[in-house]
Amino acid sequence: MGIDGVIARMSALAQELRGTGDARLAFHNTYLRTTRAVAAALRNGFFADTDWVDRWDVAFAQLYLDALDADQRGEPVPAPWAVAFGAAKSQPGLEPVRHVLLGMNAHINYDLPQALLAVISDEEFSDPAVRAAREADHRRIDEVLSARVGAEDAEMQEFGPARTWRDAVMQPLNRMATRRFLREARAKVWANAVELNLARRAGPDCYARRLAELEELCGKRVADLVRPGPVLLRLAAGGFGVQLAAGDAGAAGDAGAAGGAGAAPASQPAAAGQVMRHHRNPRNPRSFDPLRVGRMETALWVTYYRREWVRFLVLSVRVVRSTFGMDWIRTVHGAWLVLRANQLWAPSQGDPDGARRCMSRFYGLLRLTYGEPASPVHAARLEVEWWAVHREHQRGDDGDSGPLVTALARLYAYAYGVDEEAVRPAAEHRAQAMDISDRWVTDGCALDSPLLPAERAELICSYAALLAAVRH
Repeated sequence: MGIDGVIARMSALAQELRGTGDARLAFHNTYLRTTRAVAAALRNGFFADTDWVDRWDVAFAQLYLDALDADQRGEPVPAPWAVAFGAAKSQPGLEPVRHVLLGMNAHINYDLPQALLAVISDEEFSDPAVRAAREADHRRIDEVLSARVGAEDAEMQEFGPARTWRDAVMQPLNRMATRRFLREARAKVWANAVELNLARRAGPDCYARRLAELEELCGKRVADLVRPGPVLLRLAAGGFGVQLAAGDAGAAGDAGAAGGAGAAPASQPAAAGQVMRHHRNPRNPRSFDPLRVGRMETALWVTYYRREWVRFLVLSVRVVRSTFGMDWIRTVHGAWLVLRANQLWAPSQGDPDGARRCMSRFYGLLRLTYGEPASPVHAARLEVEWWAVHREHQRGDDGDSGPLVTALARLYAYAYGVDEEAVRPAAEHRAQAMDISDRWVTDGCALDSPLLPAERAELICSYAALLAAVRH
């Protein structure tokens, strides 16, 4: 059965749900319309690998349809679906958008990583080129979904009760938030798929254990959305997605680089973004949270461009500590070096030699703690190279971010000991965040600018992609 067969089956089920007044119809119809949009994108050649996306979408839909069929037969269903379906039965009067969010959360967070594994073999996960192509098509789904947000909002207006003036005022913010939540969730989905793949390689028992962990996390997340109160605010506070903690890499045959996250502005060092292998620190910097780090780095960029150096130092300490878990002496020293490097680079002419010296000392602290990078001097040189490329990109007018993406990928590849193609998606998202940041600076650095949430979303996606790449 291809995607057209899925649409036919879902259309028939929609009639059944409508006939019985089932509250699950709100999510079901939203999903049906989204599936039709994906089918149209497939026909228009929007994806790089049409056949693969078709198989993936079918596998994804089948997980929901199997859960729906099982529930209708009175059989057990996975925890997140049990909560979502239970709310539809016990609270059918909930506003339709709430039922949509419950179903989306269960389906995206729990079903989507499994669907990815169903159509990406262990061999494909091990092939950087294939993995990058699969992740690229995974990201393209975001564009399809984002294009649907406005239309779905209009559908909810017709399906649900009349909106108040407050709803009308909040509508643009809600739409922007929805797009951000979807991007954040899909970034975490990819990271979870990577974790499940590592578990699959370790054996069926390991996979079953990790899948059970994901089911529990997703069940709790959906249950949290059932509680009364403003659901979008709750999503903003806790995030839409969930993320599995890093598993035992050795058990899964992974001897790759440790993961970490960056702390510096778009035109400044990603110093905290480089994490070393063979670390001796029990905090394990491979298990950084892309959502948390993306948020912190956004705040750090803001303080850099507003030249708020005291706050920049405070944020640097927080980022370095939470990312690397170095002792407090090294943490404060490292944050100070990041600050000095930023200050030296900040003027239009700057002091690249001075910035390189500061960053070499920073990388030296990481080498003392984790044993890598092999050459702090070389890592610092690659760092300052991409700052320079970004400065040229800011001043240019051709809009080509390719050189910036390449410079970032080279730094990531050296720091993590992986192939450049594996970290290129992370570099692409970071370059997009820089472009948004540049527009924010040009517009006057307003703290209430809608560009900041968009920048934050791209940084979160960048760190999720980076985390996924370095765990292979």
